[in-house]
Amino acid sequence: MPQGRQDQHLAEGGRIHVAHYPPTDRALQDQIIEFLTDASARSEASDSEFLHGNEVDRAVRFSRFLARRYYRDRLHRGFRYSTALLGSGAAANLVDTVKFDPILEGCTLGSLATASMVGELAVSELRAKRSDEWWTELLDYEYAFFVQLATSELTPVTRFFRNAISTLIREFRFAIPELLENSKKAKVPTNVPRKPTTLLFSRTHQGRIYVVELDATAMAVTKAVNGFRHAAEIAECADLGQKETERILADLVRISAVLPPTNEAA
Repeated sequence: MPQGRQDQHLAEGGRIHVAHYPPTDRALQDQIIEFLTDASARSEASDSEFLHGNEVDRAVRFSRFLARRYYRDRLHRGFRYSTALLGSGAAANLVDTVKFDPILEGCTLGSLATASMVGELAVSELRAKRSDEWWTELLDYEYAFFVQLATSELTPVTRFFRNAISTLIREFRFAIPELLENSKKAKVPTNVPRKPTTLLFSRTHQGRIYVVELDATAMAVTKAVNGFRHAAEIAECADLGQKETERILADLVRISAVLPPTNEAA
């Protein structure tokens, strides 16, 4: 039976039994969740204190099912424009291939590292599907958007402004809105106008995703945010006035592209 069908069967009918702990034990629940979603927590599965016998193997299989389901959904949403053009669920189908198996061995659901690996695999597999010059840029856009969808890892706060962990900046040569509009209608774009554009991708803690165009000033401020500067230092580095810098920083904080400093951070 294919691995995907095994995982599905386990999810629908299999059970993972917990021994010697009351079901209301929050610490135990956290352990189980971590075991199912974090490969590093499963690396010492043979020493598990809350699973016994063949339950460890069953839990590992269930964790694979969860990972496939999680990334299939996000690949489907993140690479929807290329999928519309190709006429099939090209990116989402990757989770059922052998090329996805190595990612399963070390994935942590919601981590930036795993999201990056899955996104890079999708781009690598889809790049050869078309030879159009704009195709690579479409995939680059979808990769950046996918990373926001698939990353829920929290960014540690500090005493300085810092970029959120999944914030990405991409530069494009083509007019992205026109490219996306044609792709959404499953129309192969022709004569896509060239319009150099810099886009910033970010995700709020609540899961809302922003894609905003950066002008030269906002770009200068964003680049000056390195996790070790206060507002005045960012203004100096960006060669801007204090008020203008603070206005741009406030906009970036509002969309969670940049995290504000906290006096309570270590």
